[in-house]
Amino acid sequence: MFCRLANFFKLIQIIRERGNWPLIRRSKNQLRDFVFCRSSLNKKNLLQAAGYWIFMLKGLDVLVWRLETFGFLYSLDHDDESKQNMNRNL
Repeated sequence: MFCRLANFFKLIQIIRERGNWPLIRRSKNQLRDFVFCRSSLNKKNLLQAAGYWIFMLKGLDVLVWRLETFGFLYSLDHDDESKQNMNRNL
């Protein structure tokens, strides 16, 4: 349990450092659906979603990879120009 709690705080730090804030502000509903597992592919009730996120916090690298894939986090190799190009069509 301590590992998952430490990973939660690491995730908060990663989001602060590498978060794609223009996309996060623009698509709050999509992010909320992602967090509460309300999307059509991963539909769960609130209790199942809490268990899902506790399980996901066991492996932080997979969770960070998913957030990078959806564009909510920038990957480590992006510079300022590539970040602007990524958000140009928002």
